[in-house]
Amino acid sequence: GGGKLVLSDNMSSAARFAGATPLECSHARLSRTRSSSSCVGLRVSRTQRWSGVTCTVSSCSGSGRPVRCGVAVGNTAHESHHAKTKPSASGLLRRDLIALAAAAFVLPASFVARAAALTALDKVDTPEARAALRAALVQNVAKTKAPAVLRLVFHDSGTRSVADRDGGFNASVRFELSRPESFGLKRGLGPVTAVFEATRDGPASGLSFADVIAAASAYAVELTGGPEITSKLRFGRVDAQGPDPENRMPAESAASTKSAFRAMGYTTRETICLPGAHTIGGKRFGEPYVFDNAYYRTLLARPWDSAKNSSATTDDLEMGSHVGLTSDKNFATDDESLEFINLYAVDQNLWFRQFTEMYVKMTESGATWRDT
Repeated sequence: GGGKLVLSDNMSSAARFAGATPLECSHARLSRTRSSSSCVGLRVSRTQRWSGVTCTVSSCSGSGRPVRCGVAVGNTAHESHHAKTKPSASGLLRRDLIALAAAAFVLPASFVARAAALTALDKVDTPEARAALRAALVQNVAKTKAPAVLRLVFHDSGTRSVADRDGGFNASVRFELSRPESFGLKRGLGPVTAVFEATRDGPASGLSFADVIAAASAYAVELTGGPEITSKLRFGRVDAQGPDPENRMPAESAASTKSAFRAMGYTTRETICLPGAHTIGGKRFGEPYVFDNAYYRTLLARPWDSAKNSSATTDDLEMGSHVGLTSDKNFATDDESLEFINLYAVDQNLWFRQFTEMYVKMTESGATWRDT
């Protein structure tokens, strides 16, 4: 009445001696036969969820104790237990050790690499890492540098092309500082570099430069009164080792700006949601270090437009002409853009929520992750 584990014909000789390996567990079949073997009461269980190091195996090795192989196979982990025998004092018998050694030879290298990547990722994003990162942000990012730090995240992600499947958020901006559109970015790169260097020792040392740009720019938003975004970020990006393709930043007209953002994978609403961040940085959309919806309210007022402000003096219009960028002014007269400008001008909380969603999307667009 005992149970016997019958393994498939293509099993390696080492595995036959030591017991089923994780790879071969998925091909094992349980056959109920009569046997004089002492290996009775065998049961096999399956779990569908794994984290990279969950596969457990044991066989009729006599230990009666699961043997951890350290690698998951596919999306299924197999675990079998011997019900009759007792484990040794050391917890592992010689056959258990041989099973582990056999698994190392039988498992494809891709499985081992996958498990190693997942284990490394687990070490990147931990409460301790986030606490250390937070401390470095507080120490190195001043409110007066917040606009320049925030600008980095837009320029780093602005090289994304969905059609070409390249560019995006990957810290390539470090290699693009000589480009015309990158003028002034060094001012923001300084504090971000200081944060990165401050986290090279300790629990946050696994964070990439791209991770730190994403966190520092989010902290800049929070520091100036905007929504808290950092806790919603995912970490584990891989840094680029060179520049992304050129000539992908938006042009001045509303139509060309929307077209450039569509190429990056963004809708018109998302396109109009992003430049609201121009509210900080001295572009005359309200206070330079206050993150609010003044950008949208100012676009509706159009202080540079004499037709909109018939009573404005020449000096008023001259002052108004220095507000924002040409692309900002063009949004103010674009009907499709105005739909969202009107919404955000009257509902700052709505803009905060949607800006947070857009920011997270932007910092993941085109990113390569350590678990892939």
